[in-house]
Amino acid sequence: MKEITTMDIKSLLKIARLYYEVGLTQEQIAQQENVSRATISRALDAAVKQGIVEIRIRYPLDSVEYLEEKIAKKYALKKVFVVPVIVPYPEIIKKDVGQALFRFLSQIVRENDIIGISWGMTMAAVAEQLEKVDKVGVKVVQLNGGIGKSCFATNASSILEAFANAFAAVPYSLPVPTIVDSPEIVEAIASDSRIKDTLELARDSRIAVYGIGKASTNSILYKSGYFTPEEYDQLLHRGAVGDICSRYFNIRGKICDTYLDSRTIGISLDMLKEKEYAIAVAVGEDKVESILGALEGKFLNYLFTDENTANAILSY
Repeated sequence: MKEITTMDIKSLLKIARLYYEVGLTQEQIAQQENVSRATISRALDAAVKQGIVEIRIRYPLDSVEYLEEKIAKKYALKKVFVVPVIVPYPEIIKKDVGQALFRFLSQIVRENDIIGISWGMTMAAVAEQLEKVDKVGVKVVQLNGGIGKSCFATNASSILEAFANAFAAVPYSLPVPTIVDSPEIVEAIASDSRIKDTLELARDSRIAVYGIGKASTNSILYKSGYFTPEEYDQLLHRGAVGDICSRYFNIRGKICDTYLDSRTIGISLDMLKEKEYAIAVAVGEDKVESILGALEGKFLNYLFTDENTANAILSY
């Protein structure tokens, strides 16, 4: 047996199968292959890093029901799903919330449905948890423009592609900036037949899935170049705490800058209120004010979040 530095794929595969499938110990494999136990350990590590072995931890994501019931009752929501925090790492929490949301979507999506989606970091985390489901005639449409004004990526197209692949759906992108210079430009862009059709699909969607963004200079909208530092300071001064589909609101759930809102391309927050499934996903205690503003504005009827964030919402 070659040492790990020169071990080929066939050797790594053999060691991996002896360990994971046959059930031999590392010591037993070392004796059988006439190498050191350390070599076997390094080989198993290399097998994981090279993708020969994939390790998946499956565990039940039982919801935290008492938190769900309190939030749902207080804000008159149809359903709240609170994922328990098993490992207190943001990326792990986002993964768990994304998995819970996917399982819910796989149950409610019907044949010939229209699913509207936004973009953003939370939605990108959700997209990573999607798996293929057997649906027919589904359409997936962007709810708001997804082209940034800087080199900072919004990931709108990759999120749309992930949803389309998962539901065997036809994707409809909105390849325009989400915020433009004037309401007149919004009107001109929206009158284009291609854009008009996409916006109509967004309005017709039975299911809408979107993140709740925090109003801060770490937001994708700011990093994508839609605001100068002075403009964003003014927005925060007007009380902006968060955004949904690029539309900013204050903690009372009111649009905090009507002129900015008139320059935004995509579904309006009032339209979201009409959806059968207006599903918001938000993770992180730093988003509490953003979530509260969305709840006060009644911009959602389903909420997916985590245990720590749910506790912070109730204790605010």
